[in-house]
Amino acid sequence: MRDRSKVLRLLNDGWCARGEQLIFLVGGEHKPGWFGATLGSTRQVPYLPQQDDGLQPPWPLVNPRLSAGEFLADEWVHDPAVWGWFHTDSPVRAAAQCGDALSRGKHFSWLVCSNRRLAVVVEADVRAEALQKAAEQQKPAEESSGMLGGLFGKAKASKDSDQPQAPAPAGPIETWWEIPIGHVGRFDSAERGRGIDPVEFFGIRFGDDSTLEFRLINAPDLVETVYSNLR
Repeated sequence: MRDRSKVLRLLNDGWCARGEQLIFLVGGEHKPGWFGATLGSTRQVPYLPQQDDGLQPPWPLVNPRLSAGEFLADEWVHDPAVWGWFHTDSPVRAAAQCGDALSRGKHFSWLVCSNRRLAVVVEADVRAEALQKAAEQQKPAEESSGMLGGLFGKAKASKDSDQPQAPAPAGPIETWWEIPIGHVGRFDSAERGRGIDPVEFFGIRFGDDSTLEFRLINAPDLVETVYSNLR
């Protein structure tokens, strides 16, 4: 996982189109936890992406009481393992697709905003290396269990798709989701939680009325930065 300055350099050098200017980039050490989701009347925390590569991010586990749904309103804010939340009535809405891409990319994903688009990008080469390493670590266990032979070995082989699979060679940055910046209805900030010291959140309301928010220190400052660059 690269630091923010290196990802910025890669984006400026090979991702941005001519005349495109980056406004913000959030990820890495500033995205140290899971998303939760409200999909219609259903709440899920941590949110489980539609596709999963089997890699485990270096994040703490969500409090079991939250996973069991034993919380009211925004009480989830007080579990630092939950980094953000998205709210939507359908998985096809922008917030759901953005949150799904960020969750699927785990600690290799970044949310990037430019004067032209909002996107989720992934450090594809670093992720590929992690998948390769995970696949290599899985081989000794498979070989030893395969020595048992018979039906057990066949059953084990049938579950290969559940294990991390080594991908084809990848470039440094891949775009997993994006929309034109004009499809964002509003950027804002808010204080969440029920403690004495509220937690600052940066929010994105999309044109389809779905929303996504995440923890961010000095969130109001980023809102001001965004609008000053979009004028």
